[in-house]
Amino acid sequence: MPQFARQRDRNEPEIVRALERAGAAVQRLGEAGVPDLLVSFRGELHLLEVKNPDAKGGARYNTGVGALTSTQAKWWARWRGKQPVIVQTEAEALAAIGAVAVAT
Repeated sequence: MPQFARQRDRNEPEIVRALERAGAAVQRLGEAGVPDLLVSFRGELHLLEVKNPDAKGGARYNTGVGALTSTQAKWWARWRGKQPVIVQTEAEALAAIGAVAVAT
C-alpha cells in the first residue's frame, strides 16, 4: 500500500510557535488517527489535535470544537490515556496545557 505524506493543518505552525514561546516542548506526530501534537509542559504530557476553523475535508465526527475523521474517531475510542484536546487557535492550545501567551 503506498504511503502518502500526511497533510498538516495550515494553522499548526503558529500554534507550535506559541506553545514553544510559552516554554513547552512540542513533537509533531504523524501516524494516521493519532493527534497532531505531543506537548510537554511543566512535567505533564498533552495530546493536541489541531483543526482549521474552516476545514471540511474528511472530517465526519463533530466534537463541538472541530471534527474527527473516522480514523481519528477510532483511535480516540481506543485511547486509554489522558484525553486529547482539539484546538483551533494559539489561545486554545495554550489554555489546553495551562500556559499563558508570551509576548514576542
